Amino acid sequence: MIEFLSNHGGTLLRGFLWTIILVSGGFAIGSVLGALLAILLTSKNRIAGWLARSYVELIRNTPFLIQAMLLFALLGVMRMRFEPVLVGLVSVAIYSAAYMAEIIRGGLNSIPDGQREGARALAIGPFLQSRLIILPQLMPFVLPASVNLLATLCKESAFLAGVSVAELTFSGQVVITQTFLIFEVWAIIGILYLVLVLSIMALAGFLERQMAWLKPAR
Repeated sequence: MIEFLSNHGGTLLRGFLWTIILVSGGFAIGSVLGALLAILLTSKNRIAGWLARSYVELIRNTPFLIQAMLLFALLGVMRMRFEPVLVGLVSVAIYSAAYMAEIIRGGLNSIPDGQREGARALAIGPFLQSRLIILPQLMPFVLPASVNLLATLCKESAFLAGVSVAELTFSGQVVITQTFLIFEVWAIIGILYLVLVLSIMALAGFLERQMAWLKPAR
């Protein structure tokens, strides 16, 4: 095992780091896009709301692997050459944006309208409303679902191996072709995914405890 790790541990570690980069970067971009989509979903503009809803339903009801492959194929048809890692990052962002839109929309709908009406009555501008009133109340609603989404993205990112993105699963496949140690390599990969997901859950638990004072009293 020591010889195996010395020879191939670097390959698996690089794949593990790329998985973290792809998931965290795609989730961050997707969160921003999801917030914009949530605004459109809750807007009174029917056309904007319909377009946002169509995007959300399309992405949420099709497999992530198919989306990544279609994006990869589309870029090929358009004669546009991008690094597979960039295609993977965009795929994760597109996928997470649809789910974050629904998460944020649900959080916004959980905030009573009286909060916004009171802020307008006090002549508080939209920016201060969002920062001082909406966002603090939104976080306790959004955080648990967001963490579940992030954990799901960590596992779904394994499908990016299908479009040659050098993340953890793809790196494991490379090592298997070199060593033929199928069980051992997949076991290590499974442990690394488990460590990643449990670390996210632990961080989420810490953040929830820090924000406990924001939750309304029962």
